[in-house]
Amino acid sequence: MLRGVRHAGGFTLIEAMIAMTVLAFGLLTLAAMQLQAFRQGSAGRHSQDASTTAGAYIEQIRRIPWSELDTAEAIGTWTNPSWNGAASTVNRTVNVPGGGGTTTEHSYNIQWLVSDVVVGGNPDPCLRDVSVRVSWEETDRPAPKTLELKTRRFNWGDASC
Repeated sequence: MLRGVRHAGGFTLIEAMIAMTVLAFGLLTLAAMQLQAFRQGSAGRHSQDASTTAGAYIEQIRRIPWSELDTAEAIGTWTNPSWNGAASTVNRTVNVPGGGGTTTEHSYNIQWLVSDVVVGGNPDPCLRDVSVRVSWEETDRPAPKTLELKTRRFNWGDASC
């Protein structure tokens, strides 16, 4: 029998501690990735809600009287929507689990800007550019996020157009 040969019967304490450290590091990395995925999913949902809200306002703008556009164009800057039934803040609500009613998940601020369309150096009295801007806060961003949609409106009600 050889005296210098040792038979390995299992792991040493050092090997087990190294394996546990590698496992713990991997699990922590996986947990951090999961948290980031939750945040990104929430930000994507907020962007989708903002886009839907802006689209709904663009649809309303296509139906409001031309006089509303005249009033907003005279202001000449971003302002809260002024037509009847338009809100400057939209709250998205979610159902509380267990039948506890609803709660506000997120708030979106809406503004619009109306400007003349310039053709050949002169404003066209029959066309207006209309922009809708939706802004909201994300918890992990210092500045608010914004989404802007634009459309062009023609004055169908004016016989000279």
